[in-house]
Amino acid sequence: MAQVYPRIANPFMPQGTPDKTNSPAPFYAPGEIGAAFNDQSTQGSYLRAKLDSGATSSTAVGAVAAGQLAYWKDQAAGIVTNDKNQCDVGPSGAINRVAGIFQLAVTAAPGVNGTDGNPIQYVCDLVIQKRAYPVSASGSFTIGTYAIADTTANTARVIGQATVTTAPVSQVIGVVASATVTNNLVPVDVNIGFVD
Repeated sequence: MAQVYPRIANPFMPQGTPDKTNSPAPFYAPGEIGAAFNDQSTQGSYLRAKLDSGATSSTAVGAVAAGQLAYWKDQAAGIVTNDKNQCDVGPSGAINRVAGIFQLAVTAAPGVNGTDGNPIQYVCDLVIQKRAYPVSASGSFTIGTYAIADTTANTARVIGQATVTTAPVSQVIGVVASATVTNNLVPVDVNIGFVD
């Protein structure tokens, strides 16, 4: 199912680039949460979201790491997680609810409330379209095949589709750009859903 997001015309960049967005809520521009934008300097498309405050090292997947898949925990509120067990449709459906790719180890502040009394969540920019982007991976890959969400429990990574003629068993994250896996990351031409 394709995803269409509202657009941010001039996104607020607290660190000057979407590659480093890691800012606690309340965010300066709260209307940008759940919306997408393009950035010419990084040549990518991004989705601005809030990380669930429970995405910590004590979860089955562990703390968020760069390249991991982000699953929707609450799409209406723009909240994502790296833990399939916390996905809004449950762990088995999570493989088809990928919101984007985490670019960095986004901060989680479990048990810490903001001045409004709500748990502090950190705003991040997820990759939704980018060429040869390093995505957390398992297994071997063939250039030109699909990188798909891994169905294995307690993972937030991609696996390679068996062959170009095999139908994907889960959400397509993009097309494998290189067969070389380095530090459990594979370059993928990411294209998650689309933006208008």
